[in-house]
Amino acid sequence: MGENVLFGNSAIFRTRGSSMRNLVLAAILAVSVTPASAAVIRNGSFETQTSTQVGGSATLSSGSKAIKFWTVGAGDVDLISSYWNASAGSNSVDLNGSAAGSISTNIFGLTLGRIYNVMFDLAGNPDGGTRTKQIQASVTAAGAVRPPKTFSIVQANNRSAMNWSTMVFRFTASAPTQLLTFRSTSSSAFGAAIDNVRIAVQPVPLPATAPLALLGLAGLALLRRRKSA
Repeated sequence: MGENVLFGNSAIFRTRGSSMRNLVLAAILAVSVTPASAAVIRNGSFETQTSTQVGGSATLSSGSKAIKFWTVGAGDVDLISSYWNASAGSNSVDLNGSAAGSISTNIFGLTLGRIYNVMFDLAGNPDGGTRTKQIQASVTAAGAVRPPKTFSIVQANNRSAMNWSTMVFRFTASAPTQLLTFRSTSSSAFGAAIDNVRIAVQPVPLPATAPLALLGLAGLALLRRRKSA
């Protein structure tokens, strides 16, 4: 009539009936599916400029909105087009123009209390000699101050092989819209470069009781089948 099948560390009973399989499948999906995330970071590879069109590479001063959906904060940054190879698309941003700078954008569509992972690619400006480049990344909401995350990189690269590395940091949403900021903490004109900024919801872990729940559902379905026989 049926057979034992291992699920995780537990065995569940499988019958040949489609209703049983459908019930177990639904239970698995209910406890293991990663929730969809509507959160979005717009223009995360800096490919789109505003109507003030920046051609090629350019130094952008404080207050500049030349990169669509992004705003330059203190200091200045370099929008790099073809000077070196980007991680994604054609453009990247050196967080040091003539000195340390910062750049910010809003993250929309966050769900309060949900955990998100912000990912971005990091490399060092290959000019200016080998040195450690350091940046800070933060996600803030109005009235909320959180310590930034610090990332360091020592470039061992050149313009055609930038050796981009993917960095990740996590935050818990405290508002539907929050401000993402990248800031250089290096003083030279040859800073760290960022590209391919994106966001993903942190998967919900499978509850420890999930195998027991599946066993219960399987047993209930089997009992119903026997009663109806």
